[in-house]
Amino acid sequence: MFDCERTELWKRTLGEREADAAQDARAWLREQLRRARERAGRFAEQIRKAYPSLKSTGGNRFDALWERMDLILGPQYPLNPAEAFVLGGALIVYDLGHGLAGMPEGEAGLRGTQEWKDALAARIRRETDRAPTPTEMESPSEEYARMATEDALQMLALKQSRLLALRTWKGTDGEDVSLVEEAGLRKHFGELLGELAYSHGWDIAEVGRMLSGRKIEAPAPAPAEWTVDALKVAAALRAADTVLVEERRRRLGRPTLVHDRLLYKPGEPFSRAEAEVFWSCFEALRAIDRELHDVDALLTTSGRPRFLARGVLDADDATRLATHVKTQGWMPVDARVHVSDVPSLIAQIGGAQLYRKDPSVPLRELIQNAADAVRARRALVGLRDNWGTITVRTGRDSDGRWIEVADTGVGMTQRVLTRHLLDFGTSYWMTEDMRRDYPGLSASGFVPAGRFGIGFFSVFMWGERLRVTSRPFQESVTHVLEFDNGLGAHPILRPGEPDEQLADGGTRVRVWLSRERDWEQMLLDRSDQWDHWSDAEERISFTELLGRIAPTLDVTLRLEERPGQASTVIEANDWRTLDATRLLRRIGNTTRGVNTSLMSFLAPMVRPVLDANGQCIGRICIASGAMQRWAGLSVISAGGLRARYSREFTGALLGTTDVATRDDAEPLALREDLARWATEQARLWEKYQLNFEGYELGKRHDIGLAVLSWGGEPGELPVGYRGGNPVTLAQLQEFVAERDEVTLVDGSERSVRKLQELVVIPCHEAGHTAAGRLLVHLPALIGVYIAKAWGLPLEDIVANVQVSEKEWNVVDGRKRRTWVFQRPTTPRIH
Repeated sequence: MFDCERTELWKRTLGEREADAAQDARAWLREQLRRARERAGRFAEQIRKAYPSLKSTGGNRFDALWERMDLILGPQYPLNPAEAFVLGGALIVYDLGHGLAGMPEGEAGLRGTQEWKDALAARIRRETDRAPTPTEMESPSEEYARMATEDALQMLALKQSRLLALRTWKGTDGEDVSLVEEAGLRKHFGELLGELAYSHGWDIAEVGRMLSGRKIEAPAPAPAEWTVDALKVAAALRAADTVLVEERRRRLGRPTLVHDRLLYKPGEPFSRAEAEVFWSCFEALRAIDRELHDVDALLTTSGRPRFLARGVLDADDATRLATHVKTQGWMPVDARVHVSDVPSLIAQIGGAQLYRKDPSVPLRELIQNAADAVRARRALVGLRDNWGTITVRTGRDSDGRWIEVADTGVGMTQRVLTRHLLDFGTSYWMTEDMRRDYPGLSASGFVPAGRFGIGFFSVFMWGERLRVTSRPFQESVTHVLEFDNGLGAHPILRPGEPDEQLADGGTRVRVWLSRERDWEQMLLDRSDQWDHWSDAEERISFTELLGRIAPTLDVTLRLEERPGQASTVIEANDWRTLDATRLLRRIGNTTRGVNTSLMSFLAPMVRPVLDANGQCIGRICIASGAMQRWAGLSVISAGGLRARYSREFTGALLGTTDVATRDDAEPLALREDLARWATEQARLWEKYQLNFEGYELGKRHDIGLAVLSWGGEPGELPVGYRGGNPVTLAQLQEFVAERDEVTLVDGSERSVRKLQELVVIPCHEAGHTAAGRLLVHLPALIGVYIAKAWGLPLEDIVANVQVSEKEWNVVDGRKRRTWVFQRPTTPRIH
């Protein structure tokens, strides 16, 4: 006898009884469930052998789950024997699904599935905040592999559970074995068992929608009135599982029932040192309480009998809970942060308070979301890397001026529209639902630009009325989600009207602007070096605005200012081949003559930055010192969208960002990538003889020092002065070779030009950031050449340099950093 057979639930449904008119049918179902339990035990043993790295799984929770259902349903709940059989069978399928998902190949076979690869990629991205490398995917660490196995089995369990009760395996002696032995019963209820187990991954509303009309008559010899109500069984399964999971996670004991509430009484009181354990138990009880409340609401609204247990006693108040979940020496006070006006908070931190008052931010965020959707569809279907379009439309109607961003991406299902789109702070691309909806996407190398789940809410900076129209590319239905009063009112979800139907997958987001001023502000030129808005600046076109927002976009971007007349603003990835002058015009200010001249001056120097694989990750030229009086000709982009300016180069450099505002980014280029590019820049600048606005190309110390700061070879470009004359690194090397000590000084050479033994390195001329790198790394950068001159290892030179800041002389009156390099008398032993 199994433990579950001692419960009242078993006795009144499947147990033996006197004068039973349906004795044979009841015994038949009872015996079939017992045999299914026995087979589950054998399968569990196979699972333990197949997955040695995991904890034992499968079949070991049945009795505990059945006991919880017995308590939750209550002694009078109307459940017939067929429903009890289906409930027990669904428990077995759900419990075994995790392990059997990858059988019979075990972990080795599981690692070949797309689900495992997706789980591994998602785990690495979650832990490292970056895309996994090919090496990490091929040879993951044991910890990543273990977590990926657990995640993949959980995902596969839901996928496989639909057919699990219908499947047949080979037994130890080669015989065919099924979970439900009797073929007719297996055929009749097998699909339902899988569907009920699968429903555990749905939200409660989806359970009601999918199962409220699902009723199946029991097969002969069972009486006709033994009809199985799938909704009742699904509700019992999810309620019992939530209770058991939270109890085991927080080590709570078995509860008792007080009226219609579960009562938990741990044995020993929680001491002050165990306060966090108490609070974790409190959160677990709140989770159980919510689930029981949701299940009760589902049963009530669907007209089903209610379970006896409808919540947890005192789960809403920690102080009252402490009367039976006792504490010792302290009193629990629930002083957590509470948000009473959630829409107002989201509107603030998801809008102007986060993004300042830049009215172009909503446009940037909508383009980014659209680009992610297109990239995802490319990865899923295997489309070329320039497939897909984003179309920005503008117009007016009776409700005022509107802006619309449309894409040809994956589109959104009803669940994504209502749950994930409006889930503030959680990106759909990072969820298990995404992995379930789009198998293979995580492992494909797809890296979304949107990671924070807040960008969409920036649209409410523009106005309170918007419409989201979307069609999943794998479906034929178009959904419309409408906001008429921003976040202060409930949105409306409806089917698309005939004229709103999308011909293909994709999404359209249209926002009506509440303030005409936002439109005007977006079209003001913002080219000054601090990236601020100014009413005094000149207007730019909407085309120019889009170019500056998305200068390196890998999706074709079009603009439609008149119905049916769309023009292409950006071709996918065209920044890699675009004429350099046109690229700089896209990035910077075209309305001021000085910047137009600077573009023409610098365009011939723009060269690609290549990574170790030869991939172009930037097109830039060195522009520092005097030339940086004019900013706005540089951009570091993230996901193809402008993130920030740089005063170290001119052009576009790809980067990545980890800030929610996306107004900062770090270049993808590694130091060795930039060193190769900087060396090429030095060779170009050695030959470039044009002058610009009085800039003295004869000196070019700023270029030489900038090249040096990037780790490049300045060649014939000067990097300092000695006695008032320019000095190249080759000349410095010759000067050092004849001496056992040399002093380098940062600053202007004028006050020390008569001191022939000093070499002045004017770090400040390289530009602010480059100067900072020089001041920190100069011993190593210059030390390479000094080491060659003295014939010593670089580490000996760096270890022997003295760095100081002091007043150089009374006349100058400036603090200067000095580097004193001394030839080691006794080389170090390596």
